[in-house]
Amino acid sequence: MFVQRLLHGWIAFTLLLSLVWAQVPYDPTPFDVTGNINGITLDATGELLAGGTITVDGLVITVPKNLMVTLPSITVAWSELFNNGVPNLPGTFEAHIQGNRINNQFIAGIIYISQNAAQAVQGFITAIDLTTGHFTLNGAPATAASPNGAGQNCVINDPVGRFGRPYTANPLWTSDPDNPSIHTQHGMPMCIPRSTTEDPLCPTKNRPLDAAGKPINIFTFKDPATITATDPDARLGVPLLVGDYVTVSGTYINGVLEIYSLNANLQFLTAPGTKPAYVSVEEVSYAIVDTLGGVAGETKATVFVSDPSVQLQWFAMDVDACSGAVTERSIALMQCTAATAAPAGRCVYRMGKTDESPAPRQVGFRLTSGTVTLSNGIVAGQFVQPVFDYIFPELAAFGANQFPNSFDLIPYLAKGGGPYVPGTFGIALPAIPVIVGQLSPFPMGVTPTATICLPVSSSAPSAAPSTVSSVPASSPASSSAAATPTVVPKDTITIVSASQGTVRGVTTVTASARSSNANAVLTFSMVGPNPINNAAMTKDSTGLWTISVSVKNKGSSVTITSQFGGSATKAI
Repeated sequence: MFVQRLLHGWIAFTLLLSLVWAQVPYDPTPFDVTGNINGITLDATGELLAGGTITVDGLVITVPKNLMVTLPSITVAWSELFNNGVPNLPGTFEAHIQGNRINNQFIAGIIYISQNAAQAVQGFITAIDLTTGHFTLNGAPATAASPNGAGQNCVINDPVGRFGRPYTANPLWTSDPDNPSIHTQHGMPMCIPRSTTEDPLCPTKNRPLDAAGKPINIFTFKDPATITATDPDARLGVPLLVGDYVTVSGTYINGVLEIYSLNANLQFLTAPGTKPAYVSVEEVSYAIVDTLGGVAGETKATVFVSDPSVQLQWFAMDVDACSGAVTERSIALMQCTAATAAPAGRCVYRMGKTDESPAPRQVGFRLTSGTVTLSNGIVAGQFVQPVFDYIFPELAAFGANQFPNSFDLIPYLAKGGGPYVPGTFGIALPAIPVIVGQLSPFPMGVTPTATICLPVSSSAPSAAPSTVSSVPASSPASSSAAATPTVVPKDTITIVSASQGTVRGVTTVTASARSSNANAVLTFSMVGPNPINNAAMTKDSTGLWTISVSVKNKGSSVTITSQFGGSATKAI
């Protein structure tokens, strides 16, 4: 009996201690999760920018509306990961998510998804099938029974056919066609010939041979202005060959490694001070600097260039939340290591304690010698990519309360990212773009003030001259005087600029225009695979109307119109 009472007393004492010592979680608190995706859901709102949930290793995380997901080569809306509401993640995938826990709800702020973020394969190309574009990595010597040998069956995931034959099976996991992710160490685009004879965009001459007939792995191209028809041409792709040593990353689906990144162990440089020259980004980290008392990280980057004789500009790309217009903000200008140094053409940016706020979604690197658009569609001389590593401040004293991830200091999350038309390659898109707004719910305890943008117009302007009443607005409604309509003459639209550029699978179309009538309201339309009809433009204090819209494919022309009947068209 005594023992029983003693046991009961001990149990009661233990329960009391657990109540006294238990700590109540405080809000908001940060989380950083990397793990296997167990499931994803899409909110049933029918909106292109709808959110949902993602479950990672059993943890259910809320995906806010307007959150854009970063994949290895492109950025997509959450809804693009589904086909008719069904998740489109073939095989197993993993996610890296940064967010905050608020009222016991885990809310994402940034999401990266890949099949395996650390996945990489190195080795020799042992066979190439020019009829299919597939190649074998780390295979055994070819035999009559196995002409491609054993090894890994690889193909460049290239829906637009930039680096060889088009491959369209899984376009979400594409290579980057515009900032070449299939390249040499110094950024020169690699390719697999599209023909068994000769491919003019991937010519045999771009793999020069030594006196013994062996491919040269260290080579400097001549100035394109001085070359002959048989000289290697830096404006064209460099063919991959059997025997090349490469590092690749991709998604493994149905027995095929679909490559989205390839780095060939070749030192191919371009003639000093000439165009084209190329850029390859190895890593970028961007520090978030807040006032919560933590230890800030360091903004840094490592980049390689094919022409070390000119300087390389690193810049942030700040985006207007409503118009989508991009403003480039200088971070640092640097001279990379010389061609005679080791390693040649490397720039290492270390910004130390310099605050480079605000943190952008994308950064760019551009050689001061300028850019040039090549026949294969690549813009040489620059490289643009998302930030894959945001460094939030760390605790200065262990044991202190954790402070939340400061997503309010990242403008494209707190204010919005401007117009965007979601969609992957080959998918029909809506004609009217949507505005990527503030994350909702916002992943912090206090939601910052949202940016209010004018809605995108969906009505076509009248082709005939408009009429306005000559009666002043202050005239009484009971006035017996009849209002005589005044015909407003058709105005003249002048397109000041219109251009487009593609970064990591997303084409940004930018246009500006003026009207001869100060009261005109201008709208923007584009002809192309993803047409845009009558999108609202933004007017500045000088009377210049501007717009910047992101789509998945390049357009052919833009048209600017007004309600007074004025119209102008320009090819892009």
